[in-house]
Amino acid sequence: MSFNLPKTPGVVSLRYIIMSVLNLLGDYSMRNYYRLMQIAISGYKILNLWHLDNIEVVYLEMNTAKVVTLPSDFVDWLKIGVPINGKLRVLTNHKQILLPRAFPDGTPVGNTDADGTVDAASLVYFSDHFRGGQFVGGLFGMAGGVDDAYYRFDREMGTIVFTGSVTRSQIVLEYISSGVKAIGSTMIPIECEPALRTYVLWQRIEYDSRTSLSEKQRRKNDHEEEIEALRSFQSIFTKEEYQNMLRKTYRQTPKR
Repeated sequence: MSFNLPKTPGVVSLRYIIMSVLNLLGDYSMRNYYRLMQIAISGYKILNLWHLDNIEVVYLEMNTAKVVTLPSDFVDWLKIGVPINGKLRVLTNHKQILLPRAFPDGTPVGNTDADGTVDAASLVYFSDHFRGGQFVGGLFGMAGGVDDAYYRFDREMGTIVFTGSVTRSQIVLEYISSGVKAIGSTMIPIECEPALRTYVLWQRIEYDSRTSLSEKQRRKNDHEEEIEALRSFQSIFTKEEYQNMLRKTYRQTPKR
């Protein structure tokens, strides 16, 4: 491993994408900067929804009404857990909960068997992530569905409402993120750069009546080629994954 600097970063900013587009167009007036930035934001949201695996893990504080506020970049949820006895208890989604509603404290339900052990088959693992600068890996919780602790999303208010035997505490939310933060400061993986750049170049002329249909189709084809390249990059497997796949096919049977 080399520690020599400088190195090429693994992420680039949306501002970098827009400046590179303006450079390709030979436009140094910055007159179209904010228009192209909005196109890039929309394009990156689409990439996150359909082509990337942009997963975030956050710790949210529950208020006295057993309600938590969703992150601003929230798109859809993957797992929700509450800490009990040093572990995470994964709860069940229940769409019949009244919104909004405050519930009295319930009695916590443990997440271990009678003998104090955990059934490994029922564990639900959270994605590895960082919390306060510290790496958190192998975080898991027990599956819900057979208890009396539930939650429901209130998308209109941007909150999650809890009810049942869950104490007012901190919850762990694993969710799909739009990936977009403050304008221009959003950092994107470098492998997304070509697809996002071709998206901006395509959309900037898509609704321009002065541009020919052939030019619009050419820009669209360029973007679709980069999308296919991004999909191939996302789906490529490592040497270790290939070896594990081969090992699973081995059988200890008598050979003739």
